[in-house]
Amino acid sequence: MSALEVTFVAADRTVWSGQAAQVVVPAVDGSMGILPQMQPTLAILGTGVVRIIDQDGHVEAVDVEGGFVSVDSDIVTIGVDDAVVVAPTSSRL
Repeated sequence: MSALEVTFVAADRTVWSGQAAQVVVPAVDGSMGILPQMQPTLAILGTGVVRIIDQDGHVEAVDVEGGFVSVDSDIVTIGVDDAVVVAPTSSRL
């Protein structure tokens, strides 16, 4: 199974780093799901929750206000000014 290599950083720290099965971000023009083998993409983030679903189905949810996401060759980079981690959950999305 393909995986995404995710690096999620805020201005003062690394929020999350590792492999994920799926990432969902709040782009300014709507929610955007990211899966392996996706076309290269660059998007501006709005206000909302970034959800990172790992290979086991665990979800890391992080509140953000603005930033960007870059996707290229299964490498996902998320950069924001500030991020607030929401309690982790388990999900089979």
